[in-house]
Amino acid sequence: MVNLLLVSHSKKLVDGVAEMARQMVSSDKVKIATAAGVGEDNQDLGTNAMEIVEAIHEIYTEDGILVLMDLGSAILSTEMALEIIPSEMKANIKICPAPFVEGAISAGVQAGLGSDLDTVYREAVNSLKAKIEQLGDDEGEGIIEEPSTETEQKLGGETREVTLIVPSEQGLHARPAVLFVQTTNDYDATVMVRNLTENKGPVEANSLLSVMLLAARKGHEVHITAEGPQKDEVITALVSLFERNFDE
Repeated sequence: MVNLLLVSHSKKLVDGVAEMARQMVSSDKVKIATAAGVGEDNQDLGTNAMEIVEAIHEIYTEDGILVLMDLGSAILSTEMALEIIPSEMKANIKICPAPFVEGAISAGVQAGLGSDLDTVYREAVNSLKAKIEQLGDDEGEGIIEEPSTETEQKLGGETREVTLIVPSEQGLHARPAVLFVQTTNDYDATVMVRNLTENKGPVEANSLLSVMLLAARKGHEVHITAEGPQKDEVITALVSLFERNFDE
């Protein structure tokens, strides 16, 4: 399981981000360590390379560690820490340029699904796209490209399909999106989802970022298609999740 290390100048800031990420993560096996602040009880602003080294040793796994940082000097302290640790450990650590809050949550969720370090890194780096899409910024236009041939061909066998109305006030964002992704990941099936109302997708339902980029809001119709040994079970579970309004 990939673990996360959050490096910040502020202990209060990093504690808050870590708390948000932990609430979203589906598995308690994902360790989220922090290294933040300097001085007495780490209450002053700053970063400490040796504290970063200690945090790395605390949560190290051969599956890897993703490191997210808040500001420039936190990057310098992290790079100094990586010069100190053994080279065989350094090979399994990635420094990520993702936005601190969105990146931590996206990375935590993806790590909780058992994804490898490269996949967790990619989800974190792309996490800001969901906010751009939701705000309707011009820079967000065209984020979801037309489905590639590879995407369209993900499902080639017998499938089970259902169209559902998004009941949640939050739409498929935040906690509902996390629950949606976690539910699909619990079954041996390939699940694709399309936002029929906005004509976005299809995307694979095992990626939090992909699901959030569908921009599915309350009242939108989403079409879900499943293929695989547990296609019936996953559709039944998703129908139940929508009927329960994501346990809100």
